[in-house]
Amino acid sequence: MAVDRSRSEIHGRPMHGSDAAYGPPDEDEIAADSDEGDADQVNADQVDYDEVDYSDDHGSAVPLRKPRFPRRAGIVILASVLALLVLLPGLIGVVSGFSKADGGHVIVVRNGGMFDDNSIRQVIQPNSGLTYTGLWSSDHPYPSSQRNFKVSGSKDADSNEVINVPTKDGVLVGVEGTFYFTLNTDQKVLEDFDNKFGTRTYPAGGKALHAWEDDDGWNAFLSFTIGNLVQNALRQQIGDVTCSDLVASCSLAQNNATLVVPTNGKGNQTIAQVEQAVNKGFTDNVQAILGVPILVNVQFALSKISLPENVQAAINDAQAAFASVTKSQAGLQSAKIDAQTNATKQQGYNACSTCAVIDELKALPPGITTYAPGGGFAITGQSAAAPAAPKK
Repeated sequence: MAVDRSRSEIHGRPMHGSDAAYGPPDEDEIAADSDEGDADQVNADQVDYDEVDYSDDHGSAVPLRKPRFPRRAGIVILASVLALLVLLPGLIGVVSGFSKADGGHVIVVRNGGMFDDNSIRQVIQPNSGLTYTGLWSSDHPYPSSQRNFKVSGSKDADSNEVINVPTKDGVLVGVEGTFYFTLNTDQKVLEDFDNKFGTRTYPAGGKALHAWEDDDGWNAFLSFTIGNLVQNALRQQIGDVTCSDLVASCSLAQNNATLVVPTNGKGNQTIAQVEQAVNKGFTDNVQAILGVPILVNVQFALSKISLPENVQAAINDAQAAFASVTKSQAGLQSAKIDAQTNATKQQGYNACSTCAVIDELKALPPGITTYAPGGGFAITGQSAAAPAAPKK
């Protein structure tokens, strides 16, 4: 049987038992209930009997209202969560918005905020104090201390190979050495360099790194860009000198009949000139090819010149032949000196025959008292006195 009662009558009934614990509904709840479609017609079959109070005066089951969560507390919690979500990133940005460059690095700072562009904000020079760089800015640290690029076939070298270049006379020589340089820390130069080369990556052992990502990234940049410039500078300067200017023994393998190859210190002088020319050529190439003078104080130290195997073998054979000739020349010179000595002695004997006899006696072995070469000629001399017999 349908119970035709308004909710206001139900809400207004006397409270018994657990009804008193919940208290009467407030006006907001009554208004909310009255807006729900046919709320005035409550069917007894639709009553929630989870919690009922049978003490109603009419004997009908009346559902009890459960307490509702306060709306104001929910709004406060929601507002707090939203505020935390908004303020936390800002707090992180403020805390991380400071940078400091050590003595071996210079930092190019780029904007990175949500409402910012990605242009360069500032450049922090080496040995700087703590510097504010803005919210969410990105740092690009580059090495400012002296660095090097080693050209060698050893495993720890940057080129991992000997650079082979031809000399002026066509001998393919292997060049090994080390380039020393420092980074140009001028602000405009660094900004230009970072725009051109700091915004891209370079291959490094199966991965891609920026030039400012630690030493691995910087070495990847050098290998990718500087390696070709190094080879170009060496090719230009080595091609202006001959093989014998670099290695004096090269003249032995070039149909040169001269036994002695004088250098007079010109070999070292030529190498020094080559190093200076490489320094200038490499610096000019960096500015011309990269478009920015990023490397300064370039110094190249030539450590080794290696010759092709066939050229080195020819030099070895020539040196062995010249060594044999030199030995024969030394023997000939010794024989000439001996002959001159004997001729001088004979002249003396001709002038003094007694002197000849004296020298002959001196030449006799010990114990021989008579020398008789024959022809009725004999020379007798005194032998050394025999030792006295011991007394009895």
